[in-house]
Amino acid sequence: MSAMTVLRCWLALMLLLALTTGLAFAPLGSATLFVSLTVAAAKALLVLLLFMELKAGNSLIRAFAAAGFFWLMIMIALTAADYTHRTDVRVPLDNPAD
Repeated sequence: MSAMTVLRCWLALMLLLALTTGLAFAPLGSATLFVSLTVAAAKALLVLLLFMELKAGNSLIRAFAAAGFFWLMIMIALTAADYTHRTDVRVPLDNPAD
């Protein structure tokens, strides 16, 4: 990888970082999450393709990167399911005074 490619990638990451910081103060309403995740995905894609060299890597490396991403999605889905199904209602087992 050439020094110019690294410099361009760094500049792109810095611009996306500035965009993320600017979006933190922008009143986008319900679109804030979608826009922020889009910017984060763009940053992750730059790192994956250029620094991890997946673009030029062989198929085995790409398969393991895809498997890691798939496992990450499983963990995020399980965490989201746990978070959305929790309640603040106490059950009788939670009350130690009984």
